[in-house]
Amino acid sequence: MKSDIQLLELASGIKDALINSEFLTIKSILNSTALDISSKLRVDLYIAQIIFQEAKRVEAEMTKIPTPLDVNSAVPVYLS
Repeated sequence: MKSDIQLLELASGIKDALINSEFLTIKSILNSTALDISSKLRVDLYIAQIIFQEAKRVEAEMTKIPTPLDVNSAVPVYLS
């Protein structure tokens, strides 16, 4: 299983702590509570809530459906 923890916009020390505490994926963070994260990482609940919110943000970005190309605003291509 490949870790996607590196996608989180958090300090590298926090990412290392997550991995060392067996939070190997964003999904594993989201399947926990902020209290679980706080307890396992031994950080304040406030920091755990930031970690949880960042995991939610990244998951939303990863599951976002790309916007289709607007062909009306595309650069014209001239064929000769």
